[in-house]
Amino acid sequence: MPKNKENSENLLSILCQSNLLKKKIILLQGENGRKLIKKYLIKKGCDVSVVECYKRIFKIIDIVSETKKWRYYKINTLVVTNSETLYQLNKIISVPDKIQWLFKCKIIVVGNRLEKIAKEIGWHDVVVSDYANNNSLLELISKINNKT
Repeated sequence: MPKNKENSENLLSILCQSNLLKKKIILLQGENGRKLIKKYLIKKGCDVSVVECYKRIFKIIDIVSETKKWRYYKINTLVVTNSETLYQLNKIISVPDKIQWLFKCKIIVVGNRLEKIAKEIGWHDVVVSDYANNNSLLELISKINNKT
């Protein structure tokens, strides 16, 4: 298990302990990624170059069919590791399906920022993982399932 949370905020706490003055830093991120780290590094006197090296493209799916399938198989827990997926689920799933099913699902998110977003969108049963790696997420899912 990692010692620290795997998110931008924890990276900032690590960076706070470093002498960054006049360092040249390349920040690799997704298209339109969060600006939090870049702003911090510039404030600390770093020369920052940002390389947007990937882009999330949501797959076009038949959401009515998929939602029926998910409900048929009694899917009741979701794992979401980024805000874009939270917003996309809220956008593409119908209001009745959100009320009757989606927002009744337990949702596992990575970090307090995603927890806040999930609750603002409409989820009530939100579990926060501090770690985004597969082993940690599977361990948390197993722990949750063994409680029930």
